[in-house]
Amino acid sequence: MRLFVLAGTEDGRELALALQERGHEVLVSTLTEYGAELAERQGLRTCSGALDQDSLMKILQEQAIHALIDATHPYAQNIRNLARCVAGECNLPYFRWERPSGAYPVHPLLYFAATIEEAARLAAQQGKRVFLSTGSKNLRDWMESPELKDCQLYVRVLPTSQVLSQCEEAGLKPYQIIAMQGPFSQRFNEGLWEQLNIDVVITKDSGAVGGTDEKVQACLQLGIPIIVLKRPQEAQPEMAAEKDTATIEEFMRKVEEHCEN
Repeated sequence: MRLFVLAGTEDGRELALALQERGHEVLVSTLTEYGAELAERQGLRTCSGALDQDSLMKILQEQAIHALIDATHPYAQNIRNLARCVAGECNLPYFRWERPSGAYPVHPLLYFAATIEEAARLAAQQGKRVFLSTGSKNLRDWMESPELKDCQLYVRVLPTSQVLSQCEEAGLKPYQIIAMQGPFSQRFNEGLWEQLNIDVVITKDSGAVGGTDEKVQACLQLGIPIIVLKRPQEAQPEMAAEKDTATIEEFMRKVEEHCEN
């Protein structure tokens, strides 16, 4: 099969490579050139850049794609909705690979929030020095949150010129920006948060591959609260191979079975 895989993450590339090794023709789409470079190092064929309805439909048609596989980040709602819509218009099967959520202990320092607003409110109740390990996408929302107006925010983001520009545009000063690429160990997180005298950490439910477990354990070891921003609720029901697929092997098997029927 010819498969188009939206895969800008580590587990997305792992899935794409596994599909290719099973004999499928795979084209990987990434948002950034750096993401494409990482995929190409693994021997994957790529295209990069932001997609809209027209560009995505053009690729699917010109490449004679048989199925679209969405292996984007759990919080990438816009591209997910676009992919579902365009796949439907092209009458192509759409499959969503969702990385497993983290396995979290029950602990008084561990909180969960459904929205940025709720997370900001919880964080403000815990202290003044707030560490954001939530990526660069919603920096302005955090910076403009009325709940956090009296807090000192620190962010950890990818060290690219585009992301650093987003940080500056959001109003962050150099001392508030920690620009580096993970993964980060529990011990590294502990050292960083001790150095910055952090009162509370906010992160996403990015699963084991996203380093969430190491963040949670670091906070619990230091005795500081951590707030996990829950994954967004899907606007549509789960589809085809999305259900009950705990491993990439199981996911691939369901994709193949669905496309053969």
